Amino acid sequence: MLTSRRILILCDAVGATQTISFSQPLADDVAAGRVHLQILAHDPAWGSITEAQALVDRIRPDILVLSRYTSPGALGLTAAARALGAAVIFHLDDDLLAVPESLGRAKYNYYNQPERVAALRAALNASDLVYASTPALADRLVEHDVTVPITAGDIYCSVQPSTLMEPLPSTGPIIGYMATGGHGADLDLVLPAIEQLLEDMPDLRFETFGTIPPPERLAPFGERVAHFRGEPNYSAFLTRLNELGWWVAIAPLEDTPFNRCKADTKWIEYAFCGIPAVVSDLPVYHKACAEGAGALAATSEQWLKALRLMLADQQARHDMLTTARQRLGARYGRDVLSRQVNDIFDLAVALATRQKCERS
Repeated sequence: MLTSRRILILCDAVGATQTISFSQPLADDVAAGRVHLQILAHDPAWGSITEAQALVDRIRPDILVLSRYTSPGALGLTAAARALGAAVIFHLDDDLLAVPESLGRAKYNYYNQPERVAALRAALNASDLVYASTPALADRLVEHDVTVPITAGDIYCSVQPSTLMEPLPSTGPIIGYMATGGHGADLDLVLPAIEQLLEDMPDLRFETFGTIPPPERLAPFGERVAHFRGEPNYSAFLTRLNELGWWVAIAPLEDTPFNRCKADTKWIEYAFCGIPAVVSDLPVYHKACAEGAGALAATSEQWLKALRLMLADQQARHDMLTTARQRLGARYGRDVLSRQVNDIFDLAVALATRQKCERS
């Protein structure tokens, strides 16, 4: 790895994606001075070639990463980076070329604007390397006719095993769901089971955390259904998730091409915060939940059975969480993701160098 490599990451908006994918795994490199990392949110001025050139000339990155960057101006930024000899990586953790309406009308309209899709496609094919969060997403991008080299991460989200949070279960049973507002259709998959459990267990609560609202369908249960606003700071978000005291958490996903490209992030965050989880029986979660590290459910009956067991059996919850945390340490360590990201940087530099030689 080069000494003091300068990494510039540009994105539509700075959020958890950039923290999980770059800030966390590169923290030790930054502290040691091996990497200078700068993450910036989109500025409309970058649509101007002059402004794009000025930005890149000022920071002079060795590697430019466009992370979930769907705004206009990407080609100007890419050209400016190449003029300095920098490698260009496009980073994606969702199939933003085919965002489904099930995520909500606002997101659907935003990402499916023809000019935004065209800009994204052009930026992907103008990069030296596309870094996809999962192998399924990499395959999907090939289907979308992305023609540049694509590499997929073995893991997406990582943890520092020494910082696992102590479980803080509440005095009464709670099922929890952490999600953004675009996951209403996913939550619908498990609502029949939750309704049945709320009817059967008078002391049970159901809570949501994030921008997803509590389902109107559960309004008859009154104060036993609650919602907590999300935390924009990722560290504060994890702390708050831990403090909610959920006995068991859920991660339902509709079986769609878009969702099959996702990573197992929710399971990781739940386990890190000390919460056992029941998740959708999809390939997204199969490796994570093997050998009892999580419960898989595909039908309403399976959701009901798995949740009922978790609520009724403290030992089952303890055993599942113990297994999950062993898997976190073995497979999802921060050092694993750090090596992955630096290997991808090295690959991008090699590809950019080869392209430069071929053009000479």
